[in-house]
Amino acid sequence: MDVMKKFLLSIVFGFGCFALSGAGDSMIVKSTLHRTQWFSYRLITQEYITNVNDYFLDLKIDTIFMQFKNTGKKGEYALAYFADEQFTRPVAKNDPLLRSKYVIRFDSVTGKATYLVNWKEFRDQLMSDLSFQANNKLISSSEFDEYKSLLNAEQTVRKTVMHDITYLFSICGDTVRMDAEYMRIKPVRSPMSGKDYMVLGSFTTEKPEGAKNTILFHGRNKAGALEKPQLMEEVKAYLYKTYPKDSPVPELTAVGLNSEMDWQYNKLQQLMLRVSLSDVLSINGQSRGFIRYFDLWDKE
Repeated sequence: MDVMKKFLLSIVFGFGCFALSGAGDSMIVKSTLHRTQWFSYRLITQEYITNVNDYFLDLKIDTIFMQFKNTGKKGEYALAYFADEQFTRPVAKNDPLLRSKYVIRFDSVTGKATYLVNWKEFRDQLMSDLSFQANNKLISSSEFDEYKSLLNAEQTVRKTVMHDITYLFSICGDTVRMDAEYMRIKPVRSPMSGKDYMVLGSFTTEKPEGAKNTILFHGRNKAGALEKPQLMEEVKAYLYKTYPKDSPVPELTAVGLNSEMDWQYNKLQQLMLRVSLSDVLSINGQSRGFIRYFDLWDKE
């Protein structure tokens, strides 16, 4: 990472951003969901693979429901995932993170998700997985020690186990100008290694024509010249590792990693009505995408 990018990162790391151009009215984005007894989002996930002609080779769509229920403490909610909108059937999936219970604290003013109360439970789960990898020589002892040190912090664990939940409320507390274009760095996670690439991108606002209270926010981040050489080496290592020993590995000509985020916000009610997160990895023109749609389903 060069000096200029480090400088930019120090300014806009995480979800912060600064205006490049434009002027107009400004607003502070807030959520009022942390004042309810409970609220829920429907989560639709879409995983796909397309060929160079954009034809689908594989497509998987799934729907589950997320219920945030107040614990009795101000701004503190227990989150669980369910297979039905009545919240009677817990999800029956192999992913342990979807079967886990989260206790999340929201900022009392902005409604941003700021703290994972039971983070040590998740830390212990992650450490158990790391121990398994180390014992089976999947990672080195030095890597194990490095990861172990990083996981002994709430912020790191929160980022790891509730990545999408954080982004759901990530712009709460931000002050934005309506007609400005912003410059923003976002950590874009590699689907192969889990490594975060700090990718420079844009953040814009839009007020749909005829809409009185609806505001749209758009975040766009695309791996560029700084990230692509590292990504190329990572993909090469992945291909050599996954292809059968006697099979020729295809020549790697191009790679790409894109992340797009869209929020539909009602400024009168101060609610995130719909949020979509999209991550796409392309290898030699073939794309693998993972899209998540969060729709505010109900609240009380």
